[in-house]
Amino acid sequence: MSEKAQRVLLHVGVPKSGTTFLQASLAKNRAELRENGVLYPDGKQDLMFRAALDVRGNYKAWGRKRSVVVGSWDEICHKARRFPGTTVISHELLAAATSHQIAAAMTMLAGLDVHLVATARDPARQATAEWQEGIKHGRTQTFEEFRERVLAGDSSDDAARRFAAAQDLPRVLARWGGAVPPENVHVVCCPPPDTDRHLLWAQLADVVGFDADAYDVADGAANASLGVVEIDLLRRVNVALGGRLVQPEYGRVVKHYLAKRLLTAHRSARPCLPAEMYDDLVRVGQQWAKEIDRAGYTVHGDLEHLVPVPPQDSRPHPDDVDPHAEVATAASVLAEVLVELEQTQARVAELEADTKKLKKKRKSLKRKLAEALEV
Repeated sequence: MSEKAQRVLLHVGVPKSGTTFLQASLAKNRAELRENGVLYPDGKQDLMFRAALDVRGNYKAWGRKRSVVVGSWDEICHKARRFPGTTVISHELLAAATSHQIAAAMTMLAGLDVHLVATARDPARQATAEWQEGIKHGRTQTFEEFRERVLAGDSSDDAARRFAAAQDLPRVLARWGGAVPPENVHVVCCPPPDTDRHLLWAQLADVVGFDADAYDVADGAANASLGVVEIDLLRRVNVALGGRLVQPEYGRVVKHYLAKRLLTAHRSARPCLPAEMYDDLVRVGQQWAKEIDRAGYTVHGDLEHLVPVPPQDSRPHPDDVDPHAEVATAASVLAEVLVELEQTQARVAELEADTKKLKKKRKSLKRKLAEALEV
């Protein structure tokens, strides 16, 4: 590990580049890492998430109150200032921060040895992953609609601008890296698909400065992708909801319960980028690699992994869904919901009966106390 005191590794994303897996692994090993000079801060009500919202100022979109969010970034930076070793601050929502937001955030880390870290995948994998993540947050676009509206890069479209702000890797690095020397900017190139995810953990460990093999990583399915059937079913649920659930209720009920708990139990084929899109995104990946190399950033892994490689096997278009399979999945999920609903109702009935008994007991005790006082 670096001998420099109060070193800060600021991991800013990008979204869908293994960030959930890395954060879960850091959290799993929090106590052991701290013993070895690495702090992964924790706090009430998901401090890291609130700190990212504090930097971005978009707490309303996530259904959070200003009073709960404001000051969270200062709190996490104070933890870094008090810790004598290396502090890792990590959240993918930071990737899309504006230059003004970044400048304000970096003032709280002034005087510390700050290193910027960005994990990155090739743009083909990012495109399908970002579309799917949007569905998990309530959006209703088919992939073709997402392709026409967002991936086309129309600068006048809000969704396209948001996508570029978070996923255009050189732009993210330029905005965040402007406040530190180029050699303090670390680009972690995610290993190819179907590779042992421990390699990504090892690459982060190389940046932070600890022995990856000394720690057990988290379950790699923490934010697992859904298959074409499951993601289309979720998209249709969003259409049917019509905005009746908003954050944070949507995240709790739909993303975490329906998507992560129920739909991940089903295993249809994973969506694949349409073949005709690869040529354009290969050029994008090649350009990313050239710009990163030219900027003099510290690279962990292979920049060639930023260049998409079309799959050898045949995979379905993201919108190519077997309606019979989707109906079967919907029936299975609905059955599971009904079973859990019955169990919940039974538990509520139990609690209501217990409450009735306690009320009667309380009434009886009050009567006896009154009688005793009269005597």
